[in-house]
Amino acid sequence: MTPFIEILEAVGSFVVGTFGRFGLFFLAGLVLVVPAVVIGIVWNAVRARRQHAVEQRGGLAWRRGAYHAPNHTWLAPRHRGELVVGVDDLARRILPSVTAVELPAPGMQVHRGDPVAVLRAGGRTVRLGAPVDGTVLRVNRRVRRDPSLVKQEPYGLGWLFSIAPTDATYMRFPQDAEAEGWLGAEQARLRRFVEGELGLAAADGGELVIPLPSALGEEGWKKVVFAFLHAA
Repeated sequence: MTPFIEILEAVGSFVVGTFGRFGLFFLAGLVLVVPAVVIGIVWNAVRARRQHAVEQRGGLAWRRGAYHAPNHTWLAPRHRGELVVGVDDLARRILPSVTAVELPAPGMQVHRGDPVAVLRAGGRTVRLGAPVDGTVLRVNRRVRRDPSLVKQEPYGLGWLFSIAPTDATYMRFPQDAEAEGWLGAEQARLRRFVEGELGLAAADGGELVIPLPSALGEEGWKKVVFAFLHAA
């Protein structure tokens, strides 16, 4: 009986050891997988929330709750009077690309219209003016590492900086339904500008199609940028 018992003990030890190792691997897998799943769920929720904050009805998109300034930047209120600033959908379409971003230093005091950020598109440069008077609070370091976010997610990860305004004049800017109407009017103005001032077709089937800078020519592109992105 002793050899038989020894065999059973050996088999039992093997089975226990195998399942024990499997259990360790399983637990190790859980340790790696569970955080990844949680991060994925949170990330998808954040993306869904950002997408839910953007409205679009046939034309240009706008960010719900944000104020849209004449130079085609938007200002979204946060806590304690902070306004997050980025470029809107029309500015995104005017820019051929964004290959580098220069941002203001936190603590910098700016006046409406002062150059506050620089967007570089290859050899072209766009200097954005401050939409309001105030003090720069934070900058988005992510767009320094990945400037393409300014075009890919202008209302989300592509924000530029935040500012503490000195007054509430920004509340006169279009918001929500009014922003939709204003952007529609700006879209029509851009179409007329490109077709009338520059003599190029900017419409295709009723939808705004902005010619590439190569089609506009250097001077034509500069005129578009000045007329739409440099408004005070």
